Amino acid sequence: MAATSTALPPPPGFVKELAEQVGSSSSAVPSLFITRNQAADADADADANITRQIPSIDFLLLKGGNPDERLRAVRDLGRVFEEWGFFKLVNHGISESLQTSMVKAFMEFFDQPPEEKHVYNMNQILDSLCYGTGFGLTSKKHWYWRDFLRMFVRPELHSPAKPADFRAILEEFVLQTGEVFNELLRAVWESLELEESFMEDSLQLKTPNQVLVGNIFPPCPQPELVLGMPPHTDMCLLTLLIQSNAFNGLQAMHDGKWVLVDLVPPTLFVCTGDFLEIVSNGRYKTTLHRVIVSNEHTRISVGTSISPPLEDVVIAPAPELLSSDCPAIFRGITFKEYATLKRNHNSTESTLDVLKL
Repeated sequence: MAATSTALPPPPGFVKELAEQVGSSSSAVPSLFITRNQAADADADADANITRQIPSIDFLLLKGGNPDERLRAVRDLGRVFEEWGFFKLVNHGISESLQTSMVKAFMEFFDQPPEEKHVYNMNQILDSLCYGTGFGLTSKKHWYWRDFLRMFVRPELHSPAKPADFRAILEEFVLQTGEVFNELLRAVWESLELEESFMEDSLQLKTPNQVLVGNIFPPCPQPELVLGMPPHTDMCLLTLLIQSNAFNGLQAMHDGKWVLVDLVPPTLFVCTGDFLEIVSNGRYKTTLHRVIVSNEHTRISVGTSISPPLEDVVIAPAPELLSSDCPAIFRGITFKEYATLKRNHNSTESTLDVLKL
């Protein structure tokens, strides 16, 4: 990581190894990880009533329903994106056994000796395959209780050499999530009354950029003081997420409150990203979310996101959504430019606010 005026101090270590060293519940976590203010975070225990209200979308109705069913499902999807920004996806066709295999493959990666993992240590934010620990893109002062392995998987698939079966599992997972993304985006464009072929061509989504991240959140002796990931939004159009079922740590913001996402495999969690807010000209807001941790359970999550290519596409509000009464509210930007902007952004305002006209 290049040194800058806002560079973090050296990490106290990768979190998995640190958690194993800290060990007992009587031990204190290093001060760099203390990111939660209990007094200011009084609503952190999400409202169970809101949790139960998180909408679900039936993928079968989007893909295989009759025309009337599909039309209703597309309208429901648009309403959910406008009112929530996230939902649970059921009947999507990605088997629980494949999800379990993907989570297990990441667990086996993280269980390797440090020297096996550190060959992939992160150097740049857009490294095609990198292993890193818990810093936040929007925070330059703290560390978070998380290690991760991130890889670009489309248009070219990158994978660690070990575990031996990781690549084969990854290839199948990418194939199946890619099919889900294709159908969801088709429905997104329809819900916005945008021409599918135009959106595919203008955003070059026949050769998209797909990123996949495996996260490990080890047990923490003082979970009330730390976050696994800070409040953040994703640099993408859409994100799909699966998790191990030991602990629900994901929280998403809805109507000013954190909502705990109770996610039971094989259900997927889907949320909007920054680029969808730009393309929809603010109609579909990006999803703010964060991760809390447990003092008992290790949580593994696997998230994958879809975006236009890194450099060749200017991401901007769709022209069909603009008029004299509804002008563009964002300037255009490429994925690579946006990643750099987000990485260097030090303000408390969102990176999207910087793009507003």
